[in-house]
Amino acid sequence: MCYILCVISYVYYISKIDFVVSTNNTTYTMSANAKISILNLTAEDIPQIDELITLLKDKKKELKKAVSDAKKAETDAKNQLEKTNKAAERELKKKLQKEKKQAEAVPKHLKKLQAELMKNVKKEAKKLEPPKAKNASFQKFCSYYSKVEPIPKAVLDAVGGKCAWNKSKWESLEEEYKTDPDAPWNQN
Repeated sequence: MCYILCVISYVYYISKIDFVVSTNNTTYTMSANAKISILNLTAEDIPQIDELITLLKDKKKELKKAVSDAKKAETDAKNQLEKTNKAAERELKKKLQKEKKQAEAVPKHLKKLQAELMKNVKKEAKKLEPPKAKNASFQKFCSYYSKVEPIPKAVLDAVGGKCAWNKSKWESLEEEYKTDPDAPWNQN
């Protein structure tokens, strides 16, 4: 009985020192409930101490397993997060490459559309313009000599008519002078 009291007083003495328990060079502070439970042990609890030690060892194994399972779950979660991030990154790269290809295709497509649009605009512009004569300068030349400087009838009859006279006179002119804006028939 003295031995038990000595053990309890020793436990009490150790627990008095801030109830600090050292195991494998790691220091843990006991909870208040554990401290109180140890302090409340009596001589009648001696037969149950071995059972308590077994329960504590079992609880310790259970807690260590829970801690290792929690660490494993944390590691698995980190790995899953990394996999998800990598997959998202790959998807983002694919999306960026697709958008880049589309962006590069847009200018080509726009150039085609612009060329087609210009072609249609030119066609419409030609439709709106009044039709030009094939040889507008020659027509102005003919009307000039009909209205402004009429040709004597005897000259026309000698050449073979007005058309023949216009043709022969037009061919005798220099090419540059025919379309020159300073020519008298091109002034109006």
